[in-house]
Amino acid sequence: MTQAGRHIALKIILLAWVAIMGISIFGYILTEASGDGFTRGLNRIMVFLGWQIAGLVVALICLFLRARVEPGRPLRWVAMVPALVAGAQVLAILSLFLATSANVR
Repeated sequence: MTQAGRHIALKIILLAWVAIMGISIFGYILTEASGDGFTRGLNRIMVFLGWQIAGLVVALICLFLRARVEPGRPLRWVAMVPALVAGAQVLAILSLFLATSANVR
């Protein structure tokens, strides 16, 4: 694959990541809460997390394709954004889990 082809592929994958992030947010908003009691609305969270996991996979692909772009190009920096967002989300979920489990008695 040529250098221009790699750049176009990376741009398409970046647009796919943006679309997946949008779908995860709108999927959460538009999904009707179901269930009773404690589990009410859990289906909405699972829709959100499912799309976020798909976004994480696409972010990792962007991160690996970033190595093929020559240093100094803006595309190389933009390709790092999905991985940074995914890493921040993983850290946030992990810290939330640790914070809630630390107070369990």
